[in-house]
Amino acid sequence: MSWEQFEHGWRRAPLTAPAKGLVVLMHGVGSNARDLMPLADIWSESLADVAFVSLDGTDEFDGGFGGRQWFSLRDVNEGNRQARVEAAYPALRGVLEAELARLSLPFGRLALVGFSQGSIMAMHHVATSAEGAAGVVAYSGRLASTIVVQNGTPLTLLHGEDDTVIPVRELEYAAQTFSNAGYTVDAYALPGVGHTISADGVALGQEALEHALGALSRD
Repeated sequence: MSWEQFEHGWRRAPLTAPAKGLVVLMHGVGSNARDLMPLADIWSESLADVAFVSLDGTDEFDGGFGGRQWFSLRDVNEGNRQARVEAAYPALRGVLEAELARLSLPFGRLALVGFSQGSIMAMHHVATSAEGAAGVVAYSGRLASTIVVQNGTPLTLLHGEDDTVIPVRELEYAAQTFSNAGYTVDAYALPGVGHTISADGVALGQEALEHALGALSRD
């Protein structure tokens, strides 16, 4: 099944209709929707009745070489990062609601997959949204938000031990914080992996999505 471009990125229809679930992919800062589309091409083979959407960041990247971002990294620090994520979230939330409505699906049949800044946004949704999601797969991210709800969303967190962009200690912090708040968390620190998605990461992400959406696909 081929990809179709739309206002906010690219859509990939399920191999078998109608769609019984939706996976939304969110890239890292300075990249674009095309970056994570190959993941959907792999995962769709085992999730035949799941639709995929790969989103462009809601803002133009302000780092000087094109691309998109979810929020600016200029002068970002521990004191202002959460406010920037909170300010960016309503635009993302609007796109999520529109895509679910298009497919006549609830948030309980949505899975979010993020890389780096996309993972920050995915974890913010889980930490602050009453609806939550069927599951989250977050690569190389960090929890920048205060957890204010418990919506039962299972999280799979993956991080390279050799990541020099976002250190692996952020995996440990996010996993512990979500676990303490009552969430189910599977966390994987991947040896020899930097700030990227490895083949092992792809396979673990697929397992997580099959667990989150596979049962729905059999309804």
